[in-house]
Order: sequence, then structure tokens, then C-alpha cells
Amino acid sequence: MQIDSRGVGERTPVLSLSGRLDFTRRQEFLAAVDGFFNGLSMPVEVQLDCANLTYLDSSGLGLLLVVRDRARNLGCTVALIDCNAGVREILGTVQFGRLFRVS
Repeated sequence: MQIDSRGVGERTPVLSLSGRLDFTRRQEFLAAVDGFFNGLSMPVEVQLDCANLTYLDSSGLGLLLVVRDRARNLGCTVALIDCNAGVREILGTVQFGRLFRVS
């Protein structure tokens, strides 16, 4: 998994995910999320760019909920953007559209 961030000082920062988001990537993902959120200053919405996310399992879904909880503690929302068809299907199956803005 590769995780990159951009726009951290802006009101809509983006965390780009690529590769697999599963239990084996948990520690790496959580460390990146901690660094990302520690650098934020009053965002309105955090965007997770899922264009290059190739795999997402139940553990990965749980990790997305961690991001949502962190964002809520800052008073902002989370959007899952540029989701490919496979990721969009998984998110639809578990009704994550009720928890995130999905595009």
C-alpha cells in the first residue's frame, strides 16, 4: 500500500490510497492517518482518493471508519472520491454511502 497526502494546509485535504487496504496494511495505514490528521488545520472535508485502491476487505472497511471517526472529532466530513467499480460495489453492498460521500 502506498499513501500520499496533499493539500494538508487547505480546507479540503486529500489522502490518496493505492494498492491493498486490508489487515496486513493496518499499522502502516494507521500511522499514515495519524500523521495526516496531526498536520491538518481546520478542514471542512477530508477526501480519500480511492482511484488506485485495488483491494478492500472488511478490515479495510473498518480502517475507513477509523478515518471517519478521526474526522468527526475535528468537526469535518469524509468523502471517498474517484472510487473504481470494484471498490464502489463493496461500498454499496455495505451501504457506506450513508456514512461517507462516495464519488
